[in-house]
Amino acid sequence: MEKIRKLTFDDEDVINELIKKSLENKDGLFLGDLLPTDRNVESFFRLEIFPILFEDDPILGYFEEDKLLGFSCCSTKANKLYDLKESSAIGGITICDPEFRRRGIGSKLRLSIAKELKSRNIKKFIFEIKCDNKASLSNAQKISKELNADAELISFRFGGKVDVF
Repeated sequence: MEKIRKLTFDDEDVINELIKKSLENKDGLFLGDLLPTDRNVESFFRLEIFPILFEDDPILGYFEEDKLLGFSCCSTKANKLYDLKESSAIGGITICDPEFRRRGIGSKLRLSIAKELKSRNIKKFIFEIKCDNKASLSNAQKISKELNADAELISFRFGGKVDVF
């Protein structure tokens, strides 16, 4: 039986297991190529996930039979730090267990996060999708249509190698 629920600090171990699987799958969770080490898992949790849990920002997990198969989260902290024209969420992270991909788990999580943001009166959601990740780009457009929201591509991330010296 599937269930989407808010994650808490009590879920740290299962979140870290999923981060580790994602790093082992070479999913590119970070600007650099993180190796699947315990140190990197702990650091990713501490720097990316812990602040979201601490600030009570949206973080939802997808469970089947009490097993975490994916989670999605984002930060709304910018609204507390800056005077913004529109309330915004940034830095969306979605991780799905590599063995359970292509089943719509990421789509369900992102749609649930988007609905949560809408309920919090967040007007703008800014997140990074690699320009070669066609499935995620398509998914973002699908969610935008479902929520009757505007979606626009605002930048590309350069990922090439350059010898600048």
